[in-house]
Amino acid sequence: MARISAQVILRTKDNIPANYCSNTFFFDIDELSITGQDRQAQTDHIEDAIVQLYAELAPTLAGLSGTGHRIKFVDIDDPRPQYPYHEALFSIGLTPNVKSLPQEVCIASSFEADQDAGTNQATRRGRVFLGPINEEALNGSDGRITDEFQGYVEAAFDNFADAQDTAGDSGWRWCVYSRTLDHMAQVTSGHVDNAFDIQRRRGVSSTLRKTWAL
Repeated sequence: MARISAQVILRTKDNIPANYCSNTFFFDIDELSITGQDRQAQTDHIEDAIVQLYAELAPTLAGLSGTGHRIKFVDIDDPRPQYPYHEALFSIGLTPNVKSLPQEVCIASSFEADQDAGTNQATRRGRVFLGPINEEALNGSDGRITDEFQGYVEAAFDNFADAQDTAGDSGWRWCVYSRTLDHMAQVTSGHVDNAFDIQRRRGVSSTLRKTWAL
């Protein structure tokens, strides 16, 4: 068994690395070398699932390059300092000519593992912060996420969870990882609310300042 992280880095149109959007997913994988399902083979399956996830999320996104997005895979049990053992580039088929909401505006997709007696459930929850967001996701009448765009996110993550290979000689499982407990727990449910989230660290860097003085 191996425990791995997959950092997904989305390249923005301005091609400024400080403005790229990043999320990290965690997985545990079973390995059975006799069938060829070693760490790299399982990583390839996870890579395919992540690329498909973002393909299904594409209608919600804007302000991104179509190409040059990256996934970095790290074995979290490797000695420190740790480095990616595999990197992959992928593309996203974005809706052309759409404007984005401010970059710090996100849609949060939440997920969790089943409850476990004696364990604080907060350690078994996680979130992915999606963005930059297509401005059409904004319901102009109440400032919330439209039903349509909420549905895109719900369906994409539901399909991603269904893609887990949890049977047979080997498999991979999408997990919540608690750094405090150093424990992985398989994701079993999730939700997306119709309120936007704000991630201040994702705000774009200033390129112009106008001043005044007495």
